[in-house]
Amino acid sequence: MNVEELIYTYGKYIYNYALRLSCHPSTAEDLCQETFTKAWQKIDTLKNPNAIKAWLRKICFNNFLVNERKKGNSVQRPFGDEIQELEKEGEFYINSYPRPEDQVIVRESVSEIQNGCFLAMVRYLTLNKRITFSFIDMFGLSLQEVSQILNISKGAVKGLLYRAHMNLDSFFQDHCSILDVENPCRCEAWIEFYSRRQTLQDKVQIVKTLNYKKSGYVFNKYTFNKIKYLYKNMPEKRPSDDWYQKIVDSLKN
Repeated sequence: MNVEELIYTYGKYIYNYALRLSCHPSTAEDLCQETFTKAWQKIDTLKNPNAIKAWLRKICFNNFLVNERKKGNSVQRPFGDEIQELEKEGEFYINSYPRPEDQVIVRESVSEIQNGCFLAMVRYLTLNKRITFSFIDMFGLSLQEVSQILNISKGAVKGLLYRAHMNLDSFFQDHCSILDVENPCRCEAWIEFYSRRQTLQDKVQIVKTLNYKKSGYVFNKYTFNKIKYLYKNMPEKRPSDDWYQKIVDSLKN
């Protein structure tokens, strides 16, 4: 396999993996470039070509963790009582799939800002919850795969996923007009804000943390299914041709 084949075959796949993990487009581009640089340097160590996607994901994830540690974040592996508490909460998690009636139709003109908003909110989750939610509900990895990545039980993974959903659902239920037209945050309003540079701070409170327990949120199946639909059906992105060529050129030099 030559460098062009590596980049053009797996570039989109790893970019979308990095995007759902970092929840930031420019960070995803940098993370993806780091991944392919390291992968190409170690391509001779790939023993099973059929496992190349998993191999690239592992490299990307390790690079992500290194970058997060540099920013003062790290994956804190839960122990003892915390594991038991997570496993207990994991029993509340409903592994359901959105129904046809949960489909959300969004105009193309607002889809970009909606997807950007939903990605941004995932960054307000703690790192363990973000990783779990991103891997399972945005990228489609299994509970077992994430259990192995985080080195915790499947029950604890379900607990992290439950907490992530509760935090996200509690915020969107009270803010997002997609769920309730009476809610203050509207994609159209943000488009107007960007075009006219007007403030929406009187309508939408700036979020600093997500904590469903402090907000008193109680599980709502309607909200859960709508939010799950939006995240699971977030469209894949394809980096620009210039981005592909930039990586190819850097690896050839």
